[in-house]
Amino acid sequence: ASGRPIRAVQVGGPLGAYLHEGQFDTPLDYEAFAAISAVLGHGGIVVHDDSVNMADMARYAMEFCVEESCGKCTPCRIGSTRGVEVIDRIVNDVQKDKNTVLLRDLCDTMVYGSLCAMGGMTPYPVLSSLNHFPEDFGLQPAAKV
Repeated sequence: ASGRPIRAVQVGGPLGAYLHEGQFDTPLDYEAFAAISAVLGHGGIVVHDDSVNMADMARYAMEFCVEESCGKCTPCRIGSTRGVEVIDRIVNDVQKDKNTVLLRDLCDTMVYGSLCAMGGMTPYPVLSSLNHFPEDFGLQPAAKV
């Protein structure tokens, strides 16, 4: 709607992964999305133009989980709160490398330790932002192999 170039597409709702331009041709099926560490979720599709800051979007996902968590399990309840803090430290250049490792570990704990999809899916937009748009976190892009 803005007429600006597309930067990212989020599929699956507010906890869906962000797809970068090289993934826009991914078939909308469970297997294809699983292969790229994404999910179809409820099937919602949101398109973001090139003005979006993906670190802000990752923070939004963690903050969404903070607000919506039922509080029953620690990975979701505490993990999302700590996730917001860690993302803030990364973008504010506070021990960036150490906190990036910590964020990835925290996301891993949330994926495998949460009792429901809420905590288990919150890392999808966070990790996809971190992996595909590292420059928005002030990080160097990974070398292409």
